[in-house]
Amino acid sequence: MISILRRLRRSFLEQSQARKYLMYAVGEIILVVFGILIALQINSWAVHQDNLKLEKSYLEALRFELSDDIKFYTGVKDSLLNQKTYAQNILYFFENPMAKIKDSISFINDFRNCSDGENLIRPQVTWKELQSTGRLSLIRNKRLVKQLFEYYTILDQFAADFNKFPMDQRYAYRKIQHALFNSEEHIEFFEDWNQEQIPRQFIYTAIRSDPQLFDLTKSILISSLVQSRYAQNTLDLATSLLQDIDREIDDQ
Repeated sequence: MISILRRLRRSFLEQSQARKYLMYAVGEIILVVFGILIALQINSWAVHQDNLKLEKSYLEALRFELSDDIKFYTGVKDSLLNQKTYAQNILYFFENPMAKIKDSISFINDFRNCSDGENLIRPQVTWKELQSTGRLSLIRNKRLVKQLFEYYTILDQFAADFNKFPMDQRYAYRKIQHALFNSEEHIEFFEDWNQEQIPRQFIYTAIRSDPQLFDLTKSILISSLVQSRYAQNTLDLATSLLQDIDREIDDQ
């Protein structure tokens, strides 16, 4: 009987120890899990802070590039409006065959500048990097992201349109300009034109009698006017976007 009681007591003691060990093990697991959760939270906080810094650096880079865009497209717009004036002056010469040229130098410079223009090529370094790296998601203001998409889409459309039809006109105009002069005259006309170098009379006759030049001049006049409006629209978008980015940076 006594031996039975001893066995029962030993069994209870062993069960008690097992219960304590189990509670200890569960406590250790809870501490480990709690520690992991804290570490994950700290890491998540650190990642969030890094993302905030990255977002601000990208916004500042976009602000810098937009400021450059505004300067560039202001120049494009002014150049197009000047070109419209040059074309108007040449058209008057075409449409009034009896009119005399009072200022030969001004006229020939208008004729030369009528074909001005280079392809619109603007770097989009930050925007392309945001897209290619998947970091566009760093910008938390989704309305601003939408504005960026709209702005750069319009920029691409403007450049594609300008680099095709208007530039084709100008290249065709330049070919005719070059054909009007021999090599020596070409160097004088395009590289060192000054008050002492008035073109010979046949140049005016050749310009006035060329129907293709007349049509091209009208096209350049119209396209310069239209493209200057596109340039102004681009400027308005860039200015508005720049202001929104400034506010976004200030709010951080």
